Amino acid sequence: MAVAAFAPARQFLGIAAEATPGQPVAMTNTLTVAQIKPSDKVTYLEDKALRGVMSTEFNEILGVGKAELDINSPAFADQLPWWCRNILGDVSVTGTPTGTGATTLSVAAAAGATSFTTQATIPAGTLVQIGTGAKAEIVTTGTPTGSAPNFVIPVTVPATGGLAYAHSVGDAVTPVTGPYTYAYSLLNSGTGQPPSHTVTHYLGPGSTGARQYPGFAASELALKFAVESALLEYTVKGTSWPSVPAAVAPQAAPGTTIPLPSWSTTIGIGGSVAGSPVATVSEGEITLKRELGVIYTATGVRVPYVIQRGGLTVEGKFTFSAVSDESPLLYMLTNSQPQVQVIHSNGLTGVNMLKIQIDMQQCAFTVADPDAGKTAVGYTTTFKPLLNTANAGGSGGYSQIKISITCNVPPGSF
Repeated sequence: MAVAAFAPARQFLGIAAEATPGQPVAMTNTLTVAQIKPSDKVTYLEDKALRGVMSTEFNEILGVGKAELDINSPAFADQLPWWCRNILGDVSVTGTPTGTGATTLSVAAAAGATSFTTQATIPAGTLVQIGTGAKAEIVTTGTPTGSAPNFVIPVTVPATGGLAYAHSVGDAVTPVTGPYTYAYSLLNSGTGQPPSHTVTHYLGPGSTGARQYPGFAASELALKFAVESALLEYTVKGTSWPSVPAAVAPQAAPGTTIPLPSWSTTIGIGGSVAGSPVATVSEGEITLKRELGVIYTATGVRVPYVIQRGGLTVEGKFTFSAVSDESPLLYMLTNSQPQVQVIHSNGLTGVNMLKIQIDMQQCAFTVADPDAGKTAVGYTTTFKPLLNTANAGGSGGYSQIKISITCNVPPGSF
């Protein structure tokens, strides 16, 4: 008789955005990750009431629960946006203009509006970018009504929620195609809470072979590169509602892109990569951490009432190798707080472009230790990106960091 065992190599991870935090939804995308470590956490309540015997270990009563996830993976540029949206929240989206059909808004559009009004008509099913900069967004249009100069254009995608941002009369409305750039910053409007996601882990055991982790909120996202020896990698950690069996067996549908090698990294300090390139960084790590509060209330259930996001902190580390001056040390000693830009790119163009750009406008270097243990002198540094308005998104306020990811995944996917 064959043994019904399960091969770990057949694991896969899926993800989908939730309409309601903690309400599980079927996966819409497969994430190609290297390692998945889920862990359900249960608080047991001990019954140690005295009963006239020489022990008090009578009952373990089920208390509240949650789950934790620890995921490690090579960095696929067309998958990383899921985690950036979860931990940061604010996003603007831009595309590549098609070169035809551009118009402007003839009436101001409010955030949440399910239609907008333009000077010229736009065919149904057109992908258009509304606005530019931090408040740029891309929607799919429905069947237009009205006449010049006030054509009313319905929004069909996103199907719910309408426009993300308010837009003014005269704002550009431009038909676009791929590639698309998703720029993530700290969300500062409304409740300040990024969206939650259901993470689906196919492992094998169980009626459908998979468990779901609803309401997932990331507490940490770290990007790491080592030019000599590794792919660009990320780790993500976070907390969810207790796991539940998937309602139906999920199917893996991995994409065809490949991860980025660490040697594709370029760095600018004191300006952009183009204006102030630095050629001596050999390793680096940038870590975003988000405070989480798992809050339980008297609602008759043992799951969280809410997993509340708190403040964001960011930390960076660079290893400088074969330096020709004291610049890494002087960043710290003079407290110059330079701009830092990190770009990881496959070097291709058009729809084949994959690019991760990390902008930190103001970085305080807090450690700069000389390293004389190798054939060339270097420095090991730590820096802290500070809140600034240059990295802020459409929700306004401040952000320590902006992560812009270019890929050919159409808007509405993440």
